[in-house]
Amino acid sequence: MNDDESIKMRSPTDGLPVAPPSPYDLLLRQSRKMGGVATKAFRDLKYILDHDIILPPKDQFFKARRQYQGPAVPLRRIATRGSEEINALKAMVKRSHQVLASVRTVFPMTLFPNSIVLDRSKITIIERNFFWSAKVMSIQIEDILNVSNSVGPLFGSLTIASRVMSSVDHFQINYLWRGDAIFLKHIIQGYVIAKNNHIDTSNLPRKEMIETLRELGLDSDV
Repeated sequence: MNDDESIKMRSPTDGLPVAPPSPYDLLLRQSRKMGGVATKAFRDLKYILDHDIILPPKDQFFKARRQYQGPAVPLRRIATRGSEEINALKAMVKRSHQVLASVRTVFPMTLFPNSIVLDRSKITIIERNFFWSAKVMSIQIEDILNVSNSVGPLFGSLTIASRVMSSVDHFQINYLWRGDAIFLKHIIQGYVIAKNNHIDTSNLPRKEMIETLRELGLDSDV
């Protein structure tokens, strides 16, 4: 029997209908229901708190955790491994920028001297046209097709042909000192020969690498 039926049966006079419950009665019923639910939840929580919770043994717990996460790696070992990789990368970058040769055009034959810098990975040509302004071009050693020079009693010029040129197929630098033009031509030519023949020179010290490349790039009639 629900509440509505009980209200209808408590009629003060027989045969007369009873008025429907007021909003206050409905609110009172809802409050009682919510109070019952809250009381039951409180009793369940009190039951849980009053009883001991049995946990698995410590060894079994950590064994299951290791099986789930895989073999444990000490944080110190992870940090050391990451530090070693970073240091190796920094050393490789520093070594790749080690300058093997650097020459400049002669002043005042060129009012703003141009420069050619050769390192372990590339050759950089810097052309200056005015104060604090320059045009910089970098060419990987693997992209150099040929290098040639033209020398006179005092000065010399260097011509570098590359496969990546878009507007011109070569780059020419004039008014170098004669000895600088010959030396740079030999060392670049030796580097190109070493790369084309898959000769690894990266582990050679700087001085020994320069001598090796220069001897490799010597012309046959010199």
